[in-house]
Amino acid sequence: MVVIAAATVLGATPAAAHGTSGPEATNYDTRVHEISPETPGLSVRAVDLGERLELTNTTGTDVVVLGYEEEPYLRVGPDGVFENRRSPATYLNESPDDANVRLPEIADPAAPPEWRRIGDGDTARWHEHRAHWMGSRDPPAVRRDRGSRHVVQPWTVELRRGDETIQVTGDVVWVPGPSPLPWLLLSLGLAVAVVAGSRLRRWPAVFAVALTGAIVATVAHLAGEWGATTASVASTLGGGIYAIGGIGLGAVAIALLIARKDASDATPAVLIAGLVLALGAGLADISALWHSQLASTQATAFVRLEVSAALGLGLGVAAAAALRLRRPAPGKPRPAPTPTEGPPSELPAATR
Repeated sequence: MVVIAAATVLGATPAAAHGTSGPEATNYDTRVHEISPETPGLSVRAVDLGERLELTNTTGTDVVVLGYEEEPYLRVGPDGVFENRRSPATYLNESPDDANVRLPEIADPAAPPEWRRIGDGDTARWHEHRAHWMGSRDPPAVRRDRGSRHVVQPWTVELRRGDETIQVTGDVVWVPGPSPLPWLLLSLGLAVAVVAGSRLRRWPAVFAVALTGAIVATVAHLAGEWGATTASVASTLGGGIYAIGGIGLGAVAIALLIARKDASDATPAVLIAGLVLALGAGLADISALWHSQLASTQATAFVRLEVSAALGLGLGVAAAAALRLRRPAPGKPRPAPTPTEGPPSELPAATR
């Protein structure tokens, strides 16, 4: 059975399946070990947490990536990037599940290549299933011992440059993630602190500070993700839409807290902003708290701190604002004393 690849080449973007702007966190680490023979000007690396391989060819000569039946699949060289319309991989790569793909009649791995230009430049990226774990379940070695590292899948991708065969080899390693408990406790502590602070006389300042903290954590989180993905700008913005929306709503809520004479008028906006921030940069990326491989240019500890802060501060602000949505009823004025006529000396004796 042919091993398949899922999203093709140059310009194809990984989907942000979890609602954020980068690839989903995982415990599988795709590593490229060797290009043999070593070829100056030719490089291959794993990108997007192993979802794709990236090949750059500046040798001045075309390099062909072989597909899953050893047919010419991609060609990268001085004239750009081309895909072979006769290669089954060209069509299989349109879906991550080969069971739902029907090959057209034109697909024939034994036929001469029919090249179609799909991009400029000297770099191609494709979703190489040979270079990441495809199983719906973790491999047996991992299930037996989830707390240890395991090499779960060695892989090889074959290239051709003229008559020369080049092999790219690597492996997929299971790297266990940390316990999420400390980070979840941090989120809980931040939420409780915000709710407690909202009972103080200066509660509007507590809301403003908490929202500012959640916004800073979200901005930092997005910056780290955007620097670590090869996705297009449109795909990146679309994947981070909730986080971006939370930043905007948070800024509006802070402005209302400052501008309104009665800060209670801002509590509905504060509630919505807190929920969206908690969702966009907290709950949407909560798997970062227990996975080892995170799509970010930052250290994993900083990523988890940002997620925990956005989650805890956002939920804390939302809960505290919900408690303040119902304003206290204004106090009733004291009734005026009943007027009496005439000086006290003229009142009947019974009333004196």
